[in-house]
Order: sequence, then C-alpha cells, then structure tokens
Amino acid sequence: MEKHYEGEPLRIGNETQLLMDDFIVEDRWRLTRALHSPDKFLRNPILLRDKPWEGDLACRPWVIRDEAYGRYRMWYQCFSTSSAFRGGGPPYFLGYAESDDGITWEKPLLDGFPFAGFPRTNIVYAGTHGDSATGVQVFADPEDPDPERRYKMIVREARPRGDRINRGVSLACSPDGFRWKLSGEEHILDYHSDCHNHVVFDPVNRRWLLYCRPIYMYATGRSSWDPPGGGPGTRHTKRRVAVMTSRDFVHWSYPRTVMYPDERDTPDYDACMVFRYGGQFLMFYCAMDGDHGGTNEMRIACSRDGLVWERFHSREPYLARGREGDWDAGQVSSSCPPVRQGENLLIYYTGTQRGQSDGSGGMGGIGLAFTKADRFVEQRAGDEPGYLLTREFILEGNRLRLNTGLRWATYRAIQIKVEIVRRPELGRHHEFSHAPAYEGFSLADCDLIRADRTDLPVTWRGNPDLSALSGKPVYLRFEIQNMGLFSFRITKE
Repeated sequence: MEKHYEGEPLRIGNETQLLMDDFIVEDRWRLTRALHSPDKFLRNPILLRDKPWEGDLACRPWVIRDEAYGRYRMWYQCFSTSSAFRGGGPPYFLGYAESDDGITWEKPLLDGFPFAGFPRTNIVYAGTHGDSATGVQVFADPEDPDPERRYKMIVREARPRGDRINRGVSLACSPDGFRWKLSGEEHILDYHSDCHNHVVFDPVNRRWLLYCRPIYMYATGRSSWDPPGGGPGTRHTKRRVAVMTSRDFVHWSYPRTVMYPDERDTPDYDACMVFRYGGQFLMFYCAMDGDHGGTNEMRIACSRDGLVWERFHSREPYLARGREGDWDAGQVSSSCPPVRQGENLLIYYTGTQRGQSDGSGGMGGIGLAFTKADRFVEQRAGDEPGYLLTREFILEGNRLRLNTGLRWATYRAIQIKVEIVRRPELGRHHEFSHAPAYEGFSLADCDLIRADRTDLPVTWRGNPDLSALSGKPVYLRFEIQNMGLFSFRITKE
C-alpha cells in the first residue's frame, strides 16, 4: 500500500476482491457492511462418536476434497475427556472418515490400530512413545516427488529427548493418508499450544505463518489461577492469538501476539483457524467466556499480511451457538478452511452441548454449515442508492464479474450498476473535480444487475469486453440499491 499512497495504482491481478475491509475501497457512502452468516445443516451433527475406540468426543475435523482419491476425506480428533479431566493424561488420537458428497460420512475399518479386542478400527494415527496426537492439519502435496510424502500432517505430539519426553509440533508424511510416519528426528517446533497450532503459507512474502497462543506472562503466581491473587475474575492473560514466522519451515521466530480481546469482547480467544482467500487471510476465531462456563462462538476477522487483523465491527458471531438444549448450544469452533463445492462453501465445525468449564462439554460432534462462495461480508444499500468507489488499480483482464446478493425482492427499485472511471484532474481551487467514466463504460451505459449470483458478468449496452481498457489505471464506481455486493474480480477470458 505504501506505493499506492505515493501515487501508484494498485496491482490486484485477477484475484477475487472481498469487500470485508477497506484495502480496495477508496470511499463509500450510504452503505452498511453486513455479516453474512452461513446456514447450519438441518440434520446436524453429521458425525458423532459411535465406536468404542473413539473415546468421549469426535471433534476438530480437517476436511479436504481429494481429487486424486475421488472423495471427500476427513481426519478428526478422538478425545477421551474422562481421562483428560481426571488426571489420567489426554489421550488424543486421529480418526478417519470419507464421503462422496461431504455430508454423509463412512468410517472404514482399517488395519494398523487394533483396540481392546477390535482387530480393525478407523484410527490412522495415535502419536508415538505412548503419548497422544492432537491439533491436526492435513494437506495433499501432489508436487512432492517422493510418493511416501504425498500427504503431510502438522501434529502436536511427544518425542524423546534424552531421558525425558518433549512435546511440540511435528511434521508427519504419508503415501495415502492412512499410514503416517514422522519426518525427521526432531520437532519442527518445540513450542506448542494446547489448542490448534495452525500453519498457513503467505505467497506474497514467501513465508510460513504458524498461529498459536503467546507465552503467558502472568503478573503473579505460576498461572492465572495461582496465588497470590488467583481465582475467578482475577486472571488477566491466557487465551490470545499469536503468530510465529519461518522462511524454511525449520527456524521459527518468537511468538508475537497479533490479536487479543478488547473492550467489546469476551475475556478469551480460545482457538483460531486461518486460511488464504481472495488475496487475503481470513480467520475463524472462538470468542470464549472462560469465567462463565467456557462457552464460545465463532467470529471472523481479516488481514492482508497475516499480522495486522481487522475484526468485524459489530463482533456478532459468524457462526453462533445453538439454542438451549441443542447439540451445539455450548461451543462452536472451526479447525479447517471451508471446502469449495460448486458455488458453495462447506464449513465444518465442532459443537458441544455445554461450555468447556464442565470438563466434557456434554454430548458433541461435528457439524456442517453452508454459504455461497465469497459471501462473508456484504456492502448493503437500502432504498436510497449507496455508492462504493474502489481504489485506483491497473486493469489486467477483459471481464468484470460480481458476487451480488438479492434479498429484498418486494422492493421495486432493486439494482446494481457500475462504471469504470479514470483518475480526475486535481481542481485548481478546491477538491471538487469531475471523475469522468471511460467512454462506453458509464453508469448510463451499464446494463442493470438484478440477480443473486456468485459469478455475474457485467455488460455495458450488451458488451462485456474490457480489452480496450486493459493495462490502464481505473477506478470502479458501484451504485447499489436494495441489494448487496460481496466481491468483484477482473478476469481474462
């Protein structure tokens, strides 16, 4: 952005431009940013523990659409809460399921991890050295020339170091997603959190970002509940979001806090999951009230560099807890990025009946919510037309496509129009300068848009072709009435 403020147009290429923050927005008026929450699947939960070896809770799913395998694949956490909260150690292990549609899941019985008289189970990883495996993140890597490393997993577990067991974050590899082997002799990172330790690649700065919790720097006592001064209401730091960076996946920076609760928040951010989407980073984070039952809900934030984060201004939940008595009335949290299915996004999440403070959280499982692609936040206008002016950018393509929401079907005045504007000359005596549209691409030329579409081509008097403007600096000016605009992108067709 520094060069932009020095006078240069932005270079946005052909990436989708979400309208969640002001990165691409020069100005807007009579518009409201509105959160677009996903719809929960009516037959949730889609996966529950129903095998004797799954412990007390099936949670923290990681789902991918594996094109080479031909199915949706899920690796999920099995969690024996009865042992973990009674001092017996936290036995976490990894279960596996697969699906044709991402909704109905099967748990295949596999060799390798027998359990209490059951010779075959759907367990695919249980840690090493008698310890547990948790905080799992799985991804396919078809570019790796070694067939034994086609699948990779980030996992928190234990490794021996001298006469003690050292816990940290490790990399495991697999030829098929079933048989896993730790990579190397050491952790990739000795530091870890007891929540997800999530890794994402920053393609702009060519670095890895690992999201975790920061070092707990308590003012008194060994932890926030220890004397002197410990007890409910006195703790002042625990669950926040920190990041560590690495260029080589070997050497990692010191964890630095990037987000903590403010005056409008609950006391804790329990866990987060970060993913790359539309030229930026998005975060699903859990706002948790650890002092009052440990309930949490999923909220959303965005960032251009993965370091400076902008939370949605109202702090309303992106995915709320269910009603009292529902299976997900206590906690909702996400542990994997949305999975694209046509024009929809599948959002998998963990839900429990109660908050964390009762130990088990009650009956829980894995749920599913749906939203359409790009539809996180919309720029919404009412009866009076609203306007959005983008920042100046170099147009690199020949088509303009929009993601538009039509939610006010009873109104007569429903429309979006867009014009392509050139940079105005500075006025000699005041700031009012005319910003002319490029010929043939004015609001008057634009064909009215009155549709709910995720990928709608814009035309001006029937013409969608922007080739005449390719390579030129442009602004887009949108006029919106009783509709919503989620995103736009320039394409090459």
